[in-house]
Amino acid sequence: MERRQNGEPSPELMERAKLAYGRAASVADPIRIRFWDSRGLTMSQLRLLFLVDLAENRPIGELAEEMNVKAATLSGLAERLERLGLISRMHDPQDRRVVRVALTPEGKRVLSEIQVAARAYFDAIFHHMGAAEVERFADALENFRRAADAVRLAGEW
Repeated sequence: MERRQNGEPSPELMERAKLAYGRAASVADPIRIRFWDSRGLTMSQLRLLFLVDLAENRPIGELAEEMNVKAATLSGLAERLERLGLISRMHDPQDRRVVRVALTPEGKRVLSEIQVAARAYFDAIFHHMGAAEVERFADALENFRRAADAVRLAGEW
């Protein structure tokens, strides 16, 4: 039995869902191996690149808050990415204490390359699934995200 009479998932169903989530999360491993590891990037560094891409010239403190790390930790990530030529750091002209981060042309090229490969890989997976399964998958992920947001907002985690 996977569901209880009250509609709540059974412990067995929750374990099945956790295992399925973990296995599904590893689907991106071929992309990670091909692009991230070949460039010596960590997941945190790649996440920082994508956050910088969303809004150029953001202050390091703001990025650290969004990544839920200390500013010093983010500075270390940014320093490594700068040495690799993927981002540039500059002092804010109005407040020299504020350091802002932007992608370099090479950083933009690397992100574009990763995005193109990831899209093609996921498109191939979704074609194998078929439209109905992809729709159920998207609905399930959207519901999962809403539930996660609700748990976080309620302070349950």
